[in-house]
Amino acid sequence: MIYQIAKDTGWSIEYIMRLPYPTLIMMLSDAPRYVSGHKDKPVRITSKEQLFGLLSQKQTN
Repeated sequence: MIYQIAKDTGWSIEYIMRLPYPTLIMMLSDAPRYVSGHKDKPVRITSKEQLFGLLSQKQTN
């Protein structure tokens, strides 16, 4: 996280280390990022096996 801020802002690591942690978190959350327009379809889960299968599939992706 610190190196990403240093790369994007040109600030030194020493300067970034003096900043409060909540400020760094806000900087990262405000950073521009790509958000896909694709939305997953909702899945109706009817059994435990289906739930565990879906969860294990999401962890491997």
